Amino acid sequence: MLKNTHARLRAHLSRALPFFGLAAVVLAACGGSKDISEKESVPEWYTSPPEDPNHVFVAQSATSQKMQVAVDKAMTSARGEMATNLETEVNEMNKSFTEEIGDEMRQQFVETQKTITSRVLRGTSAAKRKIIEEGNGTYRAFVLMDMPIGKAAKELMSKVEQNGEMYTRFRASQAFKEMQEAIEEYEKEQKRSMAQERQGGKNQ
Repeated sequence: MLKNTHARLRAHLSRALPFFGLAAVVLAACGGSKDISEKESVPEWYTSPPEDPNHVFVAQSATSQKMQVAVDKAMTSARGEMATNLETEVNEMNKSFTEEIGDEMRQQFVETQKTITSRVLRGTSAAKRKIIEEGNGTYRAFVLMDMPIGKAAKELMSKVEQNGEMYTRFRASQAFKEMQEAIEEYEKEQKRSMAQERQGGKNQ
C-alpha cells in the first residue's frame, strides 16, 4: 500500500517539477547581467532537484542588488510553488474522501487543507542555497526548499480530529490509511534524524 501511495505521489511531482525547474532556469538566465547557464555557476541541485517520494523539493532563483533581498525573493517564490505542489499531493491523497462527502463538509475539508498548507510552509527555510555576484552590483540567489509530505499530513490530521463528524467519516476512508502511512514515514525519518544528531554529538 505504501509503495503504491508513494508511486502516485512521485508521479505528480515528476510531472510538475521538471516544468517549474526549466521555467526557473529560463527566467534566471534572462534576469541577470551574466549567462548563469554556465555549469560552474548553477548548482546541480538547482537543475536536478533531489527525488524522494516522501518529500516535495522546489528549487528557485532570484536577483537583487542586495544579497539578502535576492535570497528572500527566491525563497518566497519557492514557497509559492511548493504550496501549489504540496496542495496537489494532499488533494490527491484525499480525492476519494472528498468525492464521498457532502458539499458543506467538503468545503470545510478543502479550506482546512489550504490553511494547513499555508501554516506548515511559513516556517520553512532553505535546505540549500548558493549566492553568486553577477556584476554591476547584482546578486543571484539559488535556493532549494524541502518539505516532508508527512509533516503536512500530520498537521492536517490533527486539525481534522477536532471535527468529530468529519474525523469519523475520514477514519473510514482509504485517504485516512494513506495519510497515516505518510505520517508514519515522516515520524520514522524524524527519529532517525534525532538519533544521528545525538550520535554526532557524542563523537565530537
